[in-house]
Amino acid sequence: MRTEASGAVVEARTLWFPMRNPLSTASLALCALASAALALAPQNNPNGNALTGTNMPAQTAPDATAGTPPVDATGMIDALPPIKVTPEVLDLGFMAPKAGGKGTVQLLNTGDKPLTIAAVTPSCKCTTTSQLAGTVIEPGKSVPLEAVLEGAAMPQPHRASIRVLVDGYAKVLEIQLRGETAMPLRCVPGLINAVEDKPRQGRFVVESLDKKPFTICAMAGRVPDLIGWQPGDQPRNSYLVRFDLDSYQPTFPAFLVLETDRADCPVLNIWVRSRDTMRQSVLRMKEYEVNLGRVPMGGTVDASVEMEDPGEEILAIESLSPELQAEMTGQTTDGKLRKVAFRITPKGPQQGLLYGKVKLYTREKEQPLVVFGSVRPEGATGCVGCRADKPDAPGAPAAPAQPAPATK
Repeated sequence: MRTEASGAVVEARTLWFPMRNPLSTASLALCALASAALALAPQNNPNGNALTGTNMPAQTAPDATAGTPPVDATGMIDALPPIKVTPEVLDLGFMAPKAGGKGTVQLLNTGDKPLTIAAVTPSCKCTTTSQLAGTVIEPGKSVPLEAVLEGAAMPQPHRASIRVLVDGYAKVLEIQLRGETAMPLRCVPGLINAVEDKPRQGRFVVESLDKKPFTICAMAGRVPDLIGWQPGDQPRNSYLVRFDLDSYQPTFPAFLVLETDRADCPVLNIWVRSRDTMRQSVLRMKEYEVNLGRVPMGGTVDASVEMEDPGEEILAIESLSPELQAEMTGQTTDGKLRKVAFRITPKGPQQGLLYGKVKLYTREKEQPLVVFGSVRPEGATGCVGCRADKPDAPGAPAAPAQPAPATK
């Protein structure tokens, strides 16, 4: 479900560069004399009225350079380069977690002179582009520009831009790029905003990307409050879910975790954004929460996280929750990223929601992570094994304490 318009969003921004083709003093004087002569000479418009410099604003009076872009003080053409971008917006669509995406736009020279690309720069390090610096686009010809968006581990929207600078033009062509990392099921919107005075009750949509029906078995270990749907009704491909953060005591969790009957998406989550649930960025993690998916009852599940601190060796992992045990199984680095692998073992014969925290340790730093999954019997189908208590039931899971906001 997209609510964004698909119209053109290409923007222009003015950049200033050192003077490349300064005009000589003599040339400027000749230009001034020519302009003065043209201003004094009467000219006829299509209606037969004389147009002179005295009966029309100077900035709109025609001159010898009418129809050509203006030149700024540096000798650069003060306009966008004559390039048509197709498509106008590079939409990568939905991408599976960690998969990333790529796409291509065509840059067509609609002018009558060759254009030389000076530079192509993406707005964030999550995006890379083909190397086009120095490429010449002949009039009427086009060149492809490919962009690659790095994959993300957790569902989230992506917005970036690609700036194309052309020799001789002061304004930069900006191409918008968008996409969304999503699981087969997704929440819309992707977070609940519970900061300050925002409402603590509300609704969100859970939908399947392939439009296939599914069932929400539980939310945060409770019976989900689905508007317009009752137990016994046929499964749907979209649900309107109601939530009440005040029903969680002593406080609400950082994530409302939904358990479903989809084999390819047994667990998904929606972040409850508040002062107390802001992610702590002690280490530069690619993700600060880990979706364990389906966890076999009486078994274990292996998981991993990536961090952009390749020199920070992880020495240990510790469970901060009595419901689970954590042990590190290895780590590797390629000089840019460090990948840390670990194993989670639920304690006791529990079923349903598994929600807790673990902590990674370096020599000097400690990084907490939230982990969650759904513990179910081996081979169980549908909602079998998903515990769903009433909100006021004594056995309803208490929300674990959340970390304080990171300080700089």
